[in-house]
Amino acid sequence: MNDMPSDLLVYISVLNWNKADSTLVCLEHLLKSDTPKSIKITFFVVDNGSDDQDWQHLANGIKDDRVNLIRLEQNRGFSGGHNIVMQRAIDDNADYVWLVNNDGISLPDTLAKMVAAAETDATYGALSPLIVTIHDNQHIDFCGAYHNWEKLSGIRYDSPKDCLANGVDEKRLWLQGAAILFRVAALKQVGLLDDKFFAYYEDNDICAKLAFSGWKNKVVVDALFQHDIPGERQPYFYYLMARNAFFFWRRHTPEEYRRFISLRLLERALFSANKLVFDTESKSKVDACLLGGLDGLLGRGGQPNLSRKAPWIMVLLRKLLWPYHSAHIKKCY
Repeated sequence: MNDMPSDLLVYISVLNWNKADSTLVCLEHLLKSDTPKSIKITFFVVDNGSDDQDWQHLANGIKDDRVNLIRLEQNRGFSGGHNIVMQRAIDDNADYVWLVNNDGISLPDTLAKMVAAAETDATYGALSPLIVTIHDNQHIDFCGAYHNWEKLSGIRYDSPKDCLANGVDEKRLWLQGAAILFRVAALKQVGLLDDKFFAYYEDNDICAKLAFSGWKNKVVVDALFQHDIPGERQPYFYYLMARNAFFFWRRHTPEEYRRFISLRLLERALFSANKLVFDTESKSKVDACLLGGLDGLLGRGGQPNLSRKAPWIMVLLRKLLWPYHSAHIKKCY
């Protein structure tokens, strides 16, 4: 790190949405980052339309004048919230912008190791630390993945050794968005996160755009980020995963793998809904999955609206496919 160029400017972006306690803990660790003097850090916390009580708790809890606090009146999602800081990084000619999940903890040397790795190769457009669980640094949550276009699937590696053994092509590597560092020069070429996704698959999307534009993505295995793995998922998660799959795979899948792509994605959304039924999950999650499948098919993006009823046509299709789906689901148990 002694050979690192001088005056590297890094912007750090943390989003808050009604979880001020987690955000303040995350920020506390980021402020303790041990970086060379050549790395100049500017901190941003973007409140994504939290309720007044959480917003006040967040604002009162930030005492360090190095932190820029931005208040948004409405929730713009992962993409819209981080885009505020990413655009500022572009406008200010920063070198890197680091998106950090507020449910995670950065170690003191995490950022320094990632920037050092980025500086070894000017074609690295995005980098991720090794993501481990928050209570166990030996338990790996994410160490890299790639897109299998034929199966319309993101394949995760089980370990860094597995990734290296498969001779991963860094131009195909996909990085999880929990703690992703972007080279600003790459963002100037490919653009910001796509607001259409709102949340989920936007990291797949921008990594694919980088790869198709000649940039490489990299996991820095000696840099650790502790992530609090979510427990029970809320209905909006099932909606966004079903919907955004259409946006991503229809946009990026090479021509030779695109046959019946919309029908395949529709069937996948219906299968996910039937799996939720099989697992005795709440009706709200099943309906959210069905709504997401139809909105994805029709290209409706942006912030989720889950106040609607599940479309009757999707309910009918789910029931018609139940015998076929349930037989396959049972084999998995």
